[in-house]
Amino acid sequence: MSKPVSSQPFHALAASLKESGLTTHGGRLEDILGGTWTTSTELIGELGQAVVAVRKECKTLNPAQKALIKDCLRQVRIAWPGFGLFSWFPFSR
Repeated sequence: MSKPVSSQPFHALAASLKESGLTTHGGRLEDILGGTWTTSTELIGELGQAVVAVRKECKTLNPAQKALIKDCLRQVRIAWPGFGLFSWFPFSR
């Protein structure tokens, strides 16, 4: 049995993004965290997609936010091994 995924890094990243003016991305994470999902794996996948989008689209991240992104992706990879490792490929959504 794998260890449980913690939502703490996602909440911390959302708050940090909103504090630094990246309200769209912070709000998206909050919406996902507050949403209703069929499975926890679906929730984790959605969170992972949002975090990868932050990593790709937000060029002004500070070192603490970059560390939170790494923590978030570590959590996602508990349920989805390898998730986000190849996020530089131009996949369409």
